[in-house]
Amino acid sequence: MLFDFSGFSRENIDVKLVRTLITLLTNYYPETLGILVLHVDSFVFSSLWAIISPFIDPGVKEKIVMTRNTDDLAAYIDPEMIVTEIGGKKKFSYTYIPPTAQENTHMADSEAREKAETKYVAAVDRYEQLTREWVESSNALSDTKSADREDAKEALRQAAIELDPYMRARTLYHRFGFIKPSHRVKF
Repeated sequence: MLFDFSGFSRENIDVKLVRTLITLLTNYYPETLGILVLHVDSFVFSSLWAIISPFIDPGVKEKIVMTRNTDDLAAYIDPEMIVTEIGGKKKFSYTYIPPTAQENTHMADSEAREKAETKYVAAVDRYEQLTREWVESSNALSDTKSADREDAKEALRQAAIELDPYMRARTLYHRFGFIKPSHRVKF
């Protein structure tokens, strides 16, 4: 993960965001972080780092590195993949796709949401029951139970996909097409 702090100033400090990131990385996802690269060209950020770094779990802190220039960054990221704005070779132009008035209309359809919720809860119950049976079964029955459980898992996944538009607003990732209708993610 790369955070570009080029041009960082006092006006950019968002204490709530910093606190949230520290909490997430330390308490919820300490083992999922491979490396966090902080690309810094600012004395202000370096000073802020000196204040907040003691509050970061040592296991997480050892996965955080700071880079100050493109050569430092190239030790972690292929220069072909570093955007030109910070000295790399990758040309990238960000385009914001604004939301449409219709993209979240499903969220107002309470009748359809209730049907989708009912289907989802039934799928959860079925998956839990089959999982219990699978765990408790003898080896002779485990292949059958395992296959039934896999079918129930797919039914649960489909029920979650059907419920999703009633529960969660579409995001920029949906508009870019990164999140497919099947809920598969492709960048």
